[in-house]
Order: sequence, then C-alpha cells, then structure tokens
Amino acid sequence: MVIVYRSNTGFTREYAEMLGKAEKMKVYSLSQAEGTVSEPVFYMGPLMAGHIAGIDQAMKQFTVKGVCGVGMSPASPQVLGTLSKANYVPGAPIFYLQGGWAPKKVSWLKRRMVGMATKSIRESLRDKGSRRTPEENQYLDFLLHGGSFVAFEKLEAIREWMKEV
Repeated sequence: MVIVYRSNTGFTREYAEMLGKAEKMKVYSLSQAEGTVSEPVFYMGPLMAGHIAGIDQAMKQFTVKGVCGVGMSPASPQVLGTLSKANYVPGAPIFYLQGGWAPKKVSWLKRRMVGMATKSIRESLRDKGSRRTPEENQYLDFLLHGGSFVAFEKLEAIREWMKEV
C-alpha cells in the first residue's frame, strides 16, 4: 500500500509524509500518482465543505483501502460521522485528523467561505469571555489568525489500522 494525498495549504501533506516515514511507505501527491501507482492506496485529502477533496478522483483511479480527511475542527465522533455520510467510500474506513488553517495561503474567496462557516463558533467563543477554557482560547485564536494542530500522535488510530491490513 502507498499513501496518496492532495493538499491545499500543506497540513495534509505534512500528515502524509509523517505517516509514510513512520510506516515506511511511499508517499505521492495525487498528481504524481496519476498513471504511475498500481498498488492499493491510503488516500488523504483536505476537507472542503465536508467533502474530502480529490476523493472522487482517487476512487476512480486507485484501489482505495482507507481514507483520511484533514480539516480545521477538533476531532470528534460527530465530525467523523458527518465526514462518513458526505464521502461514500465502499469497503474502506474513513479517518479524520485536525490539521490547520493558513489564511495567508488561500484565496480571498476561501478565507471568506471559512469566515462564514466559522462565524457562529467564533461568536459563541467570544460570548463566553473570561469563562473560556485555555483550549477554547487557543481554538478562537486559531480561527482568527490560523495555526497548526498537526501532531504525530494523532496518527495512532491510522497506524493501528495499517498494522491490521
């Protein structure tokens, strides 16, 4: 199995490279893999409005054994459930990793879309004022200014699954 990914701002690529190094697997961008990869694939892509970018293309071209979406939200059963419903991948498990937000690396339109999508979260966090937890303060700062939550430890569930495949 090889890892194939699509990345817009670098967070998915960072996870793919970490996972490839840890599991001693080859890692290809989606464009590099087209027409060259014949092995089964673990596909990783960024989330765009709940859809894993590039998954449809990957499903058409490769034997996809597992999928991972990388997004801005903290990992939770709710996020994973929504991701599973929005991305039909027959016979393959879907994973989710919190990546990051790099507003300076995306277009004005994407910044605007993310701003609209996260407005209620930002407002509810601001309304809490001094009652915000340190984690909530960190998340509010992240939504406003960007940052990265990429961490090797978050790959544990995927690595465990890979040992079983």
